[in-house]
Amino acid sequence: MADLVLGGLTKRFGTVAAVDGIDLKVEHGLLCCLLGPSGCGKTTTLRLVAGFIEPDGGTIAVGGKLLSDARASLPPERRAMSMIFQSYALWPHMTLFDNVAYGLVLRGLGREAIRAKVEEFLKAIRMEALAERYPGELSGGQQQRVALARALIVEPEILLLDEPLSNLDANLREEMRFELRRLHDRYRYTTLYVTHDQAEAMSTADLIVVMNHGRIEQAGPPETIYNRPASAFVARFIGGTNILKARRLDAQHVAVGDLALRCASVPATGDLVVSIRMHQIALAANRAEGTANTAAVTIRRRVFLGASNDYLVELADGSQLRVTTTPETDLAVGARAWVGLPERHCLALAE
Repeated sequence: MADLVLGGLTKRFGTVAAVDGIDLKVEHGLLCCLLGPSGCGKTTTLRLVAGFIEPDGGTIAVGGKLLSDARASLPPERRAMSMIFQSYALWPHMTLFDNVAYGLVLRGLGREAIRAKVEEFLKAIRMEALAERYPGELSGGQQQRVALARALIVEPEILLLDEPLSNLDANLREEMRFELRRLHDRYRYTTLYVTHDQAEAMSTADLIVVMNHGRIEQAGPPETIYNRPASAFVARFIGGTNILKARRLDAQHVAVGDLALRCASVPATGDLVVSIRMHQIALAANRAEGTANTAAVTIRRRVFLGASNDYLVELADGSQLRVTTTPETDLAVGARAWVGLPERHCLALAE
């Protein structure tokens, strides 16, 4: 079983800890996304796993076999891994068929065995009719599917992807997210996927690992990361949210300026913020009677986005919130209105 285990993994560049003592286990067959801003350590982690660079501390093991520690590191070609880069890295002088077959040729498989396996994977990526075309004759999305088939056909223990969709336009990127997930569900290789795109991670991953300054902020299924962020950083990075500075009143209440908010729970110590997602706020011209967590606001901006309206509203103390509503909510800039902040969606977090 090709599970991937990182134990105290560390990599420094001068005085900077690019990867700072990471502990992570990716169970066999899971697709794990390393997600975070530029410079958070996700690509360095991927390169350490691939064997392109050596760790300064900690270990990397696959299926119980030690690949790297601070004393020795197995070279990339002996790690039974495949990697897909941002650029498709296809051989321009080879046909689609020959590009996909390349790894099998290097391994010395017979001609008929290669043909049967390549045809299977071309069908899997729905490109069997284009087998004799060259990369230059394919779209970006088609080239990325060829790169994926070439990586999968050699049956790697671990599949590594380094922002593989970043060179595609928005529509192709969305299409390829679902294609990646479909192929993963079919072949179930243990996969480590680096991205800074939240939607990409949410739509493809079984496990999301949010990184910041070389460390793991939180790891869990997409639903957990989104609905129960462990910190203000995770809440900010995953999905659109409002972060408001707060002070603790008691175990269930915080104060945001002059506004008292009831939350599901409140940390006992430390500086606090309240996170509430833009679509979870109710916005209306009139106050809903008998409802807690309400406040008067002034509409400062309204942007029509087709399927929704995006409002910027201002509380009495000058704090601002972004609120998304259905297109039917029609409030003019400068108008007075009311917001409702549901208790179950008000998350008090350590700053």
